[in-house]
Amino acid sequence: MNCPHCAKPLEEQQLDTLSFRCCRDCKGMLISHPDLIGVLEKSWHAVSREIAETTEFLVTDGWQNEPAFLCPDCHQTMEKYGYMGIAAIQIDRCDPCSLVWLDANELQNMVLALAKTNYRSEASWEKLQRERVDIGELGVQGASQLGRQAGRYGWVFRGHGGANVVAEGVLYLLLN
Repeated sequence: MNCPHCAKPLEEQQLDTLSFRCCRDCKGMLISHPDLIGVLEKSWHAVSREIAETTEFLVTDGWQNEPAFLCPDCHQTMEKYGYMGIAAIQIDRCDPCSLVWLDANELQNMVLALAKTNYRSEASWEKLQRERVDIGELGVQGASQLGRQAGRYGWVFRGHGGANVVAEGVLYLLLN
């Protein structure tokens, strides 16, 4: 099997229980999609909040013009997509083989993107908890006011009693 990027032979690598193939020339790697998810979930914790917020992605020049690659296993065209919607982190995936091709800096960029997102989500959750409203204290008048706010945003809650108040309370927390 050859590298989809530079056509050099791929080498089998083993790291603990993780198996992948890499190209020594272009530093790319071919990894199973489930293994990649596991690596990302375990790796982002090693990036501090400060590093996540201050580090820029390492982007290769010309990434926008990179051709479609063929899967080294089945030789079908791999699908390109921006990881987490970030166009500069182009991932090449073969769905039938469940394989992902990562260019040299893409794994590092993916870990960084996941760390940035998770830290921002944690910060948002912490802020939400600090500003939390006790829904039980809202009473009927407060729930009615929340219902009017929901209507302004085009959100309609269909429910009965307490479930409706809880849904409206969640919306209130999100909108304020």
